[in-house]
Amino acid sequence: MIDATPRRLSVFRHVVELGGFNAAASRLGIAQPSVGAHVKALERQAGQALLRRHRGARPQLTEAGRAVYDLAVEVIRLNDETAQVLAGLKASQTREIVVAVHRDLSLAFLPQRLGALTSRYPKSRVVTRIGTIDDVLALIEGGAVQAGVLLASGAPAGLGSVVVGHEPLDIVAAADHPLAARSGLIASDLKAFGFVTGLSQSRYFRMVDKAVRAIGLADYDIALEIQEAAAAKQAVRHGRLLACQPRCTVQEEIAQGTLVALRLKERLPPLQIRCVFAGAQTPGIARLVTALKG
Repeated sequence: MIDATPRRLSVFRHVVELGGFNAAASRLGIAQPSVGAHVKALERQAGQALLRRHRGARPQLTEAGRAVYDLAVEVIRLNDETAQVLAGLKASQTREIVVAVHRDLSLAFLPQRLGALTSRYPKSRVVTRIGTIDDVLALIEGGAVQAGVLLASGAPAGLGSVVVGHEPLDIVAAADHPLAARSGLIASDLKAFGFVTGLSQSRYFRMVDKAVRAIGLADYDIALEIQEAAAAKQAVRHGRLLACQPRCTVQEEIAQGTLVALRLKERLPPLQIRCVFAGAQTPGIARLVTALKG
C-alpha cells in the first residue's frame, strides 16, 4: 500500500517530468539527496523499483513506477482542487465585496441596505467607491470593483445587471417659484423657465433627458449644466430655475420646505436602480442584490 504525502508524490512527479534528480531538486529548491530520499521511501513502500537509472540518461519508469506516477498526478490534482475550494470557502466566510456606487445613491439609498447586509452576514465587509455613473461603469469594466450600484433607464450593454429598485424623479423649484403652488402642470408651463441639468455629455444627462421628454418636454432651455447634485440644488433654491432630480437627492430639502416638487399632470417615469457586474453573478454579489432589494 502506498501511503505517501502529496509532497513526496510531487517530488517523484518532478523527477519523472523533468528527467532527473538534479533538475527536480533545482525546480523544487531542495538538495539533490533530499530528492533521492523521497524516491527511495516510495520504493520501499512499493516494495520494488520505480525508476530504471542509467548514468548519463534520463531515469525511466518501471511498470510499478508508472502506477505510482499516475497516482501522484491524481493526488496532486485533487490536492490543488481542494486547496482552491478551501480558499473559496475562506473568501466566502470573510465575504468582502468592493462596490462602486453612484453618488446620488450613496447617502439616501445605500447605507441602510448595506447595514442590513452586514447585520445578516456578520463577517461581511463592504468597501465602497463613489463616483458618477460613468465612473462606476468604468470601475466595473476595468475589474477594480466586483459590482456597482447606479441609476439607469435600462441594462448597461455588455454587463450583467439586476434591477433592485426604482427611484422616482421630481422636477423641483424654489419654495417661492411661480410654479410652486400650482397643480396639473404640463410641458408648456415648464418651458417658460430655464433648467439646471447634469453635464450634457454624461450618461446621467441622457437618462434624465429621456424621462422629461416622455412627458412632452422636448425643447426646454438648459440654463446651467452642473455635475454635482448639491450645487444644482443650490442654484435652484436661489433663482427661478428648475431641475429634474432623483427624489433621494432632494427629499430632505422638500421635507424642510426649501425646495418644492412640482405637481405635474403627468408623472415622470422612474429610474431603475441596478446592481451591475461583469461576468457571472457570484455568491457575494447575490447577497448584495438580496440586501439592496430590501
